Amino acid sequence: MKLIVVITSLFISFFSFAQTETSKKKSICFELAGSGGIASINFEKEFLIKPKSTFVWRTGLSFAPIDKNNGTGIVFPLMVHWLKGENNHKLDIGIGQGVTITTRGSFFALTTASIGYRYQNPSKKWFYRVAYTPLIYYLIDFQVQHWGGISIGYTLNNKKQ
Repeated sequence: MKLIVVITSLFISFFSFAQTETSKKKSICFELAGSGGIASINFEKEFLIKPKSTFVWRTGLSFAPIDKNNGTGIVFPLMVHWLKGENNHKLDIGIGQGVTITTRGSFFALTTASIGYRYQNPSKKWFYRVAYTPLIYYLIDFQVQHWGGISIGYTLNNKKQ
Protein backbone atom coordinates (compact mmCIF):
# COMPACT_ATOMS: atom_id res chain seq x y z
CA MET A 1 0.00 0.00 0.00
CA LYS A 2 2.83 2.41 0.85
CA LEU A 3 4.37 1.72 -2.55
CA ILE A 4 1.18 2.70 -4.36
CA VAL A 5 0.95 5.95 -2.37
CA VAL A 6 4.56 6.89 -3.15
CA ILE A 7 4.29 6.10 -6.87
CA THR A 8 0.97 7.95 -7.17
CA SER A 9 2.38 10.98 -5.35
CA LEU A 10 5.42 11.12 -7.61
CA PHE A 11 3.36 10.94 -10.80
CA ILE A 12 0.84 13.54 -9.58
CA SER A 13 3.64 15.93 -8.65
CA PHE A 14 5.33 15.36 -12.01
CA PHE A 15 2.23 16.11 -14.08
CA SER A 16 0.86 18.92 -11.92
CA PHE A 17 4.10 20.90 -11.94
CA ALA A 18 5.27 20.02 -15.45
CA GLN A 19 2.68 22.29 -17.05
CA THR A 20 3.28 25.39 -14.93
CA GLU A 21 6.98 26.16 -15.04
CA THR A 22 9.70 25.20 -17.49
CA SER A 23 12.67 26.65 -15.57
CA LYS A 24 12.82 23.75 -13.10
CA LYS A 25 16.06 21.82 -13.39
CA LYS A 26 16.22 18.27 -14.71
CA SER A 27 19.30 16.17 -14.02
CA ILE A 28 20.76 12.75 -14.44
CA CYS A 29 23.18 11.26 -11.93
CA PHE A 30 25.21 8.15 -11.34
CA GLU A 31 25.15 6.92 -7.76
CA LEU A 32 27.68 4.44 -6.43
CA ALA A 33 26.04 2.46 -3.61
CA GLY A 34 23.19 4.52 -2.14
CA SER A 35 19.46 3.99 -2.49
CA GLY A 36 19.70 1.90 -5.67
CA GLY A 37 22.00 -0.76 -4.25
CA ILE A 38 25.47 -1.29 -5.70
CA ALA A 39 25.15 1.42 -8.38
CA SER A 40 22.27 3.20 -10.09
CA ILE A 41 21.52 5.71 -12.80
CA ASN A 42 18.89 8.27 -11.81
CA PHE A 43 16.77 11.02 -13.30
CA GLU A 44 15.64 13.88 -11.08
CA LYS A 45 13.49 16.95 -11.46
CA GLU A 46 12.77 19.92 -9.23
CA PHE A 47 9.08 20.26 -8.42
CA LEU A 48 8.90 22.94 -5.72
CA ILE A 49 11.33 25.83 -5.32
CA LYS A 50 11.38 28.11 -2.27
CA PRO A 51 13.94 30.82 -1.40
CA LYS A 52 16.26 28.52 0.62
CA SER A 53 14.71 25.11 -0.16
CA THR A 54 14.13 22.98 -3.22
CA PHE A 55 12.15 19.75 -3.50
CA VAL A 56 13.25 17.19 -6.08
CA TRP A 57 11.72 13.87 -7.12
CA ARG A 58 14.02 11.19 -8.40
CA THR A 59 13.67 7.79 -10.03
CA GLY A 60 16.35 5.35 -11.05
CA LEU A 61 17.38 1.97 -12.32
CA SER A 62 19.88 -0.52 -10.97
CA PHE A 63 20.79 -4.18 -11.31
CA ALA A 64 21.99 -6.12 -8.27
CA PRO A 65 22.91 -9.76 -7.69
CA ILE A 66 20.66 -11.11 -4.91
CA ASP A 67 21.37 -14.82 -4.31
CA LYS A 68 21.05 -18.25 -5.99
CA ASN A 69 17.32 -18.51 -5.25
CA ASN A 70 16.37 -15.05 -6.54
CA GLY A 71 18.93 -14.36 -9.27
CA THR A 72 19.57 -10.75 -10.24
CA GLY A 73 17.39 -7.92 -8.97
CA ILE A 74 16.17 -5.07 -11.14
CA VAL A 75 15.88 -2.20 -8.67
CA PHE A 76 13.73 0.92 -9.16
CA PRO A 77 14.50 3.53 -6.47
CA LEU A 78 11.82 6.26 -6.23
CA MET A 79 12.57 9.18 -3.92
CA VAL A 80 11.68 12.72 -2.93
CA HIS A 81 14.54 14.95 -1.71
CA TRP A 82 14.55 18.22 0.19
CA LEU A 83 17.58 20.40 -0.58
CA LYS A 84 18.11 23.04 2.10
CA GLY A 85 20.71 25.77 1.83
CA GLU A 86 22.00 28.64 -0.24
CA ASN A 87 24.53 28.93 -3.03
CA ASN A 88 26.81 25.88 -3.51
CA HIS A 89 26.25 23.92 -0.28
CA LYS A 90 23.05 22.02 0.50
CA LEU A 91 21.73 19.66 3.12
CA ASP A 92 20.09 16.80 1.17
CA ILE A 93 17.37 14.81 2.96
CA GLY A 94 15.32 12.20 1.13
CA ILE A 95 12.73 9.46 1.60
CA GLY A 96 11.38 6.97 -0.85
CA GLN A 97 10.61 3.45 -1.88
CA GLY A 98 12.84 0.91 -3.58
CA VAL A 99 11.05 -1.70 -5.64
CA THR A 100 12.95 -4.82 -6.73
CA ILE A 101 11.85 -7.44 -9.22
CA THR A 102 14.17 -10.43 -9.57
CA THR A 103 14.97 -12.50 -12.63
CA ARG A 104 13.37 -15.48 -10.87
CA GLY A 105 10.03 -13.73 -10.38
CA SER A 106 10.35 -12.52 -6.79
CA PHE A 107 9.23 -9.06 -5.76
CA PHE A 108 10.12 -7.04 -2.70
CA ALA A 109 10.08 -3.45 -1.54
CA LEU A 110 12.03 -1.45 1.00
CA THR A 111 11.99 2.09 2.23
CA THR A 112 14.98 4.20 1.27
CA ALA A 113 16.10 7.20 3.28
CA SER A 114 18.92 9.63 2.78
CA ILE A 115 20.73 12.38 4.65
CA GLY A 116 23.79 13.96 3.13
CA TYR A 117 25.67 16.86 1.62
CA ARG A 118 25.24 18.13 -1.94
CA TYR A 119 27.63 20.50 -3.68
CA GLN A 120 26.12 22.25 -6.69
CA ASN A 121 27.33 25.58 -7.98
CA PRO A 122 24.19 27.31 -9.33
CA SER A 123 26.03 28.42 -12.48
CA LYS A 124 27.57 25.01 -13.24
CA LYS A 125 26.02 21.86 -14.69
CA TRP A 126 27.85 19.26 -12.54
CA PHE A 127 26.95 18.41 -8.94
CA TYR A 128 28.26 16.00 -6.30
CA ARG A 129 26.60 14.30 -3.36
CA VAL A 130 27.65 12.09 -0.46
CA ALA A 131 25.01 10.59 1.83
CA TYR A 132 24.11 8.08 4.50
CA THR A 133 21.36 5.99 2.86
CA PRO A 134 19.90 3.34 5.18
CA LEU A 135 17.72 0.69 3.54
CA ILE A 136 14.69 -0.18 5.69
CA TYR A 137 12.93 -3.55 5.28
CA TYR A 138 9.46 -3.84 6.75
CA LEU A 139 7.32 -6.39 4.85
CA ILE A 140 8.20 -9.56 6.80
CA ASP A 141 10.23 -8.20 9.68
CA PHE A 142 11.80 -4.84 10.48
CA GLN A 143 15.48 -4.43 9.59
CA VAL A 144 17.74 -1.47 8.87
CA GLN A 145 20.75 -1.99 6.62
CA HIS A 146 23.26 0.82 7.14
CA TRP A 147 24.44 2.01 3.76
CA GLY A 148 25.91 5.06 2.08
CA GLY A 149 26.50 6.42 -1.36
CA ILE A 150 28.26 8.98 -3.51
CA SER A 151 26.82 10.60 -6.62
CA ILE A 152 27.95 12.66 -9.54
CA GLY A 153 25.29 14.36 -11.60
CA TYR A 154 24.77 16.56 -14.60
CA THR A 155 22.02 19.17 -14.91
CA LEU A 156 20.41 19.03 -18.33
CA ASN A 157 18.75 22.46 -18.47
CA ASN A 158 20.75 24.67 -16.11
CA LYS A 159 20.84 28.29 -17.26
CA LYS A 160 24.11 30.09 -16.66
CA GLN A 161 23.64 32.87 -14.13
